[in-house]
Amino acid sequence: MSAGAYERERGRARAVARRAEARLPIAGAAAMPSGLQRRLAAARERIGAGERTRARQPIYALYLAVLLVLTVYQDFPLVNRIGEIGRTPIILLAPVFVFCELALLARHKRIADLTRLQRQLLGFLAYLAVISCLYVFGQFLQGTYAYGSENILVKAVKVGIYLVLILLYVRHVTLLLRRLTDPRWLFLSFFAVLSLLFAVMLVELASMPYALPGLHSGSGPYYRVRMLTSESSTTGSIVVVLGAIYLVLARRLAGQSARMFAYLYLGVFAAYYVLTTSSKGFLVIALATMLVTMLQFMNFKRKKNMLLLLVTLLGAGLFVFYFSGSVLSSFANDMENYTSSYTRLGTVLIALLTVLHHPLGVGTGAYLVYFEAYINQVIGLLSEFYYNVFGMSQINAGELLNYVSSDKNLGVKSGFFQWLMFGGIGTVVFFFVLIRGMLARARGSLVLYVGLVFTLLSLLYVTLEIKYEVWLLLAFLSVWGRGGAADDEADDRRGGEAGSPDAEGDNAASRLAGGTRRPREDKTTSRETEAKAE
Repeated sequence: MSAGAYERERGRARAVARRAEARLPIAGAAAMPSGLQRRLAAARERIGAGERTRARQPIYALYLAVLLVLTVYQDFPLVNRIGEIGRTPIILLAPVFVFCELALLARHKRIADLTRLQRQLLGFLAYLAVISCLYVFGQFLQGTYAYGSENILVKAVKVGIYLVLILLYVRHVTLLLRRLTDPRWLFLSFFAVLSLLFAVMLVELASMPYALPGLHSGSGPYYRVRMLTSESSTTGSIVVVLGAIYLVLARRLAGQSARMFAYLYLGVFAAYYVLTTSSKGFLVIALATMLVTMLQFMNFKRKKNMLLLLVTLLGAGLFVFYFSGSVLSSFANDMENYTSSYTRLGTVLIALLTVLHHPLGVGTGAYLVYFEAYINQVIGLLSEFYYNVFGMSQINAGELLNYVSSDKNLGVKSGFFQWLMFGGIGTVVFFFVLIRGMLARARGSLVLYVGLVFTLLSLLYVTLEIKYEVWLLLAFLSVWGRGGAADDEADDRRGGEAGSPDAEGDNAASRLAGGTRRPREDKTTSRETEAKAE
């Protein structure tokens, strides 16, 4: 409960108590009408819950900071022991997530506080479970039980664990954001994590190529900024998500000097990252995000906006002029000396061919079989594409062939297309509903809208299973985004206790997030309502 909500509830409870004592000076509370007694008890309960929540704000903020560090740490050495699911330490919090779910279940006697995002995820997981079982059973009937040394049923279960962990993470972050309703403590959590990443980036630049080897799964040299991830291409979404939320919270700071310092600090961090990153994908997605945002928010009927559009296009042209050389040379070097572009594009084509022949998707286990089924067709398409576009008569598809023939960490090099291979049309429906709802919630803040668009576009070239910062942003929008109050209040009314601390936290956070003041109450109406209750 926020400070304003707390003071309002305490004032209402005291007013009701004073009126009750004035009307019943001798008989006392026992002679009050039952409706008034319930109202007094509920108000006092809310005040007590609000006092406890305010006292725990520093503890919640510290825990959130730890959770954020684990969220952005995506090259955990545990991957060398238990496989790809150990690449992020979030897996170590699985018992904590389960314990919290059991505690909520014991308290509410049901699965409580399901937001719209969580219901969408739960429905998509149920759909994937059905498709996975059907296709694994179909492969068993055809005599195919494994791909290499990987049993397809075991693979389906492993991928299912990834998806269930994502759902638990979203629920846990949502619960924590509902408890942590003071934007100052929330800001401090994100400020601490951004400062940690800034320090890691500076250490990396000073000690390349052997920077912080103990924090990564491999000890080999690396020549680009990757922070706490395995490669530089995965850091862009982390910087954008944390920066967007940080900037939104910085606007809630009380002092002008504090806000200016927060803006300057983020500007230095972002500028330093942009100038030192070598990720081609980040630069391309940043340009695409800028164009999408302009088309969405600009009213081109005004001459000022047209002038701003021309200035922006000129700036984009200068940006392309200065950076396109390095990007194109890096891409050409990749085609000549490496094969990562072939592998990434080849796996995407395999996913598209699979969905073309299996519109409902092939599930989370049997998808391994279809890599081998379409590899030859994909190599033919790649050869034709690179010959027609780049004039290359022969491509080096060795990495793609080795990648497909291996059963270790086999998947599409794109989060969206990997899930498209899993669920087909169901994935398209899921992302359509998800994106439409999240864009509606983010339209109240230009910063959150830009962060969301960038994050969604980045799913075209990064994997999704361990990118928990994506789900962090979506959970934040579910609680703090525009329109979040109505959904959360409806969820509470459907099964939560009226006037519960959870509901008060939701309402307070939603009011703070929307940036709107609570309208003044009509005192006459309020007094008439209290008189009727008495």
